[in-house]
Amino acid sequence: MKEPVLPNSQSPSPPASAWPSSTSQGWQSWRAGLRMDVDKQYADIPVCLCSFVSGLCDSTAFNAATVFVSMQTGNTIFLALGTANLPSNVPHMWLRALSSIAAFLLGVYCFSKLRHIRPISKATLASNFAVQAAFIFAAAALAQTRVVPAMGDLHIAEQLAHDQAIDFRVLGPIALLAFQFGGQIVTSRQLGFNEVPTNVVTSVYCDLISDPGLFSTASNPKRNRRASAVILLLLGGIIGAWLGWSQAGMSASLWLGGFVKSIIAIAWLFWKPAASK
Repeated sequence: MKEPVLPNSQSPSPPASAWPSSTSQGWQSWRAGLRMDVDKQYADIPVCLCSFVSGLCDSTAFNAATVFVSMQTGNTIFLALGTANLPSNVPHMWLRALSSIAAFLLGVYCFSKLRHIRPISKATLASNFAVQAAFIFAAAALAQTRVVPAMGDLHIAEQLAHDQAIDFRVLGPIALLAFQFGGQIVTSRQLGFNEVPTNVVTSVYCDLISDPGLFSTASNPKRNRRASAVILLLLGGIIGAWLGWSQAGMSASLWLGGFVKSIIAIAWLFWKPAASK
């Protein structure tokens, strides 16, 4: 019986191309897919979750600084009241409102420029929400580390309100939060879910209650989105309120909001791409 011939250093080896790496091909395919637009089926779920984040952050900002960072209608009225130095027991409310409005508008302007680079591609949406999460985390860090104590401790915020005083450092977290909420509403528009603005519910209430199919058992996606947005905004506000009273403090609401935005950012990376037309 012949002995098997063992390969030696002189034996020719097959070219590297003979062993195509399925892992490498899969990685390249995934990266290429990041440039594709997302399939809008179920894309309303992340958009509705943004309403939850709005509730969390607005409840925290209002407790800390008597101002909103998401809903700018109230801030516009606060700004108007400031022209008459009202309310007299809340000094410089107009300044806080103006800071929030200005940062929000700047966020809308900056994030709207994404329309030039495939605004609803997987990569763009993931980057968009990652930036939003980073801004919320920055505000949470300022509150947690007591750089802005009124933003993290409800007792300090209430004492300032009782003394009719203001800690101007709250303008920093207010601007950070309002800026990213500008990006949030732009994204809901770019995805085409205009019925869920994520920041306000006045128009949502109107459209929801006036919907002819409000109580219909038939499929009604717009009604379902509006109802979900209202419930999630309320739920976020309730959780934010109770976290403010807890030992975790108001900063916990911001950390939670940033975590939700981070999960959404990661989800976009693995989202089903839209079918090619």
